[in-house]
Amino acid sequence: MRARARRFWLIITAGVLLTGAVGLTLYSISSEIDAFYVPADLVERGGGTVGERAEIGGLVKEGSIITLETGELRFVVEDATAEIAVQFDGFIPDLFREGQGVICKGTFVDPWTFQASELLAKHDENYMPKALEDELKEQGVYRGEEEGV
Repeated sequence: MRARARRFWLIITAGVLLTGAVGLTLYSISSEIDAFYVPADLVERGGGTVGERAEIGGLVKEGSIITLETGELRFVVEDATAEIAVQFDGFIPDLFREGQGVICKGTFVDPWTFQASELLAKHDENYMPKALEDELKEQGVYRGEEEGV
């Protein structure tokens, strides 16, 4: 085989291997990425897709927390324009309460109901996840500077 032909096949082989490596990397990363939504985003898209892994964030609606006999927690996450029902069966953070900022990780069981596998509440008086804080400020419902929030 001539040097020119060898170089051609070397470039083709390297390109195929590189494309395969990039494809496998992107595929493995995509299974770990969760979309983040606030309830207003879900209204725009017509609700969540059943089975979709995601994170939702907002404020826990006043008067919405219910604990069933089975120990399952149900509550509503809201922002200025919309609400989404959340079901959760697991460890409840000490700082979880009504009116509090919360992030829920899990899946949609129907377009307007979210089954959370993990709850994250703000951990001190000054912290709220940046994405959630920006969305709530944009909607005019962020109360981070108020006492007790």
